[in-house]
Parts: sequence; C-alpha cells; structure tokens
Amino acid sequence: MAGLTKRQYILAFGVLVFLALLLFYLDSHGHLSALIHQLKNFKAESDKLRAEILSYGSYAPLYFIAIQIFQVLIAPIPGEVSGLVGGYLFGTWPCFLYSTIGLTVGSVIAFGGGRLLGSFFTEKFRHTEFYKRFNHLVCRGDYLIPFILFIFPGFPKDSLSYLLGMSSMPLPVFIFVAGVGRMPGTLLLSANGAEAYNGDWIRLAILLILSAALVVPAMLYRHRLLEKLRKRQQTHKGQTDQEDSATP
Repeated sequence: MAGLTKRQYILAFGVLVFLALLLFYLDSHGHLSALIHQLKNFKAESDKLRAEILSYGSYAPLYFIAIQIFQVLIAPIPGEVSGLVGGYLFGTWPCFLYSTIGLTVGSVIAFGGGRLLGSFFTEKFRHTEFYKRFNHLVCRGDYLIPFILFIFPGFPKDSLSYLLGMSSMPLPVFIFVAGVGRMPGTLLLSANGAEAYNGDWIRLAILLILSAALVVPAMLYRHRLLEKLRKRQQTHKGQTDQEDSATP
C-alpha cells in the first residue's frame, strides 16, 4: 500500500496544530481544569453505576455476555460502546474473555441463521450493494480473506457473519475466523474501558492514540485492501478453474 499523500500529511499536521491550540486556549482560560473536574464527577457517577451492576455478582458477566450476543444479532448498541463499557465494568482481561465469548456465540448464531435461511437471504439480498461487495471475496477454500476482514476495523463483521453462513465455509473454520479475528479489537476496547475506570488519563490518552494509529490508516486504506483482496480472489478462482478443467 502506498504511503500517505502530501495532502494527508498536511491534514494530519493541521489537526495536531488545532488540538495544541485548543489545549492552550482551554488551559489559559481555566477551562481545562474545569473539564478535568467534570470528568472526575462523571467518574464518580459511573463508579456508582458500576457498583450497582456488579452487585448482581456472578450474574453480571452473564448479562454482559448476553448483551454482546444480542448486539451482534440485532445491533441495538454499537460493539465499540459495549466493549468500552465492559472494560470499565470488569477490567481488561475479564472483559476480553466475556466479550470474546459473547461475540463468538453471537457470530455463530448469525452464521447459523445465514446457513439455515441461505436460499431466502440469497434471493432477497443478492441485488444489494453489500451482497455484491462481499460475496465475491469468499470463494471455496480461501478463508484468509474473511479472516482479514474480521481483523481490520471498518468492515461490518456482524453482517459478514450472516453472509459467511451462506458460503461453503465449515462451522469450525468460521468459529476460528470470527473468534480469533475479533480479538485484537476486543482487547483494545477492553483496555481503553479499563483505563477509563482506573482514572489514569495519561495511559488512556496513550491507548487512544494507539487505537487511532491503528484504526485510522485501516479506515483510510480499506478500499485499497478490498481491491487487493478482490484481485487475490480472482487469481485464486482462475487457478481453481484451471485445476478443475485439467482434472479428467
């Protein structure tokens, strides 16, 4: 993939200058200290909510896992929000475990729904832009592409689970692809939520910058990635067709 263009460098520099000037303005007018005070009050209120949720004891993780399952299936809450909240409630590694369980179970249910109702979904959605965009990326035996799509941010992973259910992908392979592919993003969200609870704003800022450094380039170059995956799929399909035609 090509590097950043001159225009993108100028834009990034402009954003940094704007943030620096904003911080200087807030600090010089006393707004920065007021903002920090409000954040502390917000944390105090959030801690009360956290204590109330955790008062359910062993049922609290089950409720959170259920939320993660349902947000995959019907998406009432963005996955990023629930991941941050989970990190705030349970800490990095417990949230990572609970989220991974919930997201994987939800993905498997969506995969099963796509498989059971494959003919219905294919007929109903085959003319949609989403179906045309992603269906060509999944070909027989080429499971690296969906794995990459699950790792990279910016792809509709929940909808992709339904779509993969309509493919020939075996269930055990899908469990690995969806479960492991979601882990990097899940861990990052859990860590951000946990640091928000700990009140270590410096570490939280570092994590947010790291998250932006990973997510923003992926979002900027996702179309180029799709194009490379499309070409790879076409090459793979051509090789498969040649092998099939050469087989007596």
